Amino acid sequence: MIRNFTEFAEFEKAVKGFGVEVDLKSLTELDFNFFDKYGRYVIINLRDFSENPNNLMVLSEGDSFLYSSKRIDESQFRLFRHTMKKKFGESTVLTYLVFKSVLSSYSNAFERINAEIDEEDERLNPHQVERLGRRLRKLGDKVEDIVDLMIKLEDRDIREVNTAFISYDYDVMLAKLRHLLDRIKSHSQQIVGLRNEIEIRNTYELNKRIENLSDVVKKLTAITIIFMIPTIVAGHFGMNLGHLSTLLDVTQPGAEATIIGWTIVAMVAMAGFLKWKDWL
Repeated sequence: MIRNFTEFAEFEKAVKGFGVEVDLKSLTELDFNFFDKYGRYVIINLRDFSENPNNLMVLSEGDSFLYSSKRIDESQFRLFRHTMKKKFGESTVLTYLVFKSVLSSYSNAFERINAEIDEEDERLNPHQVERLGRRLRKLGDKVEDIVDLMIKLEDRDIREVNTAFISYDYDVMLAKLRHLLDRIKSHSQQIVGLRNEIEIRNTYELNKRIENLSDVVKKLTAITIIFMIPTIVAGHFGMNLGHLSTLLDVTQPGAEATIIGWTIVAMVAMAGFLKWKDWL
């Protein structure tokens, strides 16, 4: 008999009555897929890629229990009514349907991530790209875990699941998981490409800022050189000496105007020279 529970308290009560002594509450909080064999039953944990609790199964020859946030529709069981009459048929079908539900969860998560990656092709937000990379890597790890688990089931590591009963459906689902894993790896390379584009853009912007800064420094240097001319002239003619220069007697009328004129001419000449050198 298959019993499906969406309330954990009811599930725990039922499996405790069946004879399960494991701390089931702690198992629902684990973030990975696994199975654990006991005497007359096996516990399988499958994690959706969402905030929903784990899909926890207790499988045996006679009774199978499922705790999940989603109830499996009875019509899906009817598709395998002949298989379910076989020994371990019910536990096999239940496991397959739960795997199928988890695969759907992973596929939907991938499509959401894929849509966000396409959006980042335009925005190139580095924080968002890194977040998408982490989500994609986490999804890839989970898909790899479930593929490994399905291979173990196919090798009959768990006697309560006989994949030979549903070999075609099982192989199709395994092929879908592997295809999903290939797509995840392909999009991981796309994330690497986005990171490279962001790095190139940041390098370009940094070089542009350095170029602008160099241009500002060059202009400030040119202005400093121009204004050094009157400082030098003033310092020369401001010395307290009897004969400052053979060029000009500062005691003569009009000497001040001449000095100022020479200074202005020198400043204009220097400004023209620096302009010609593209420093201004």
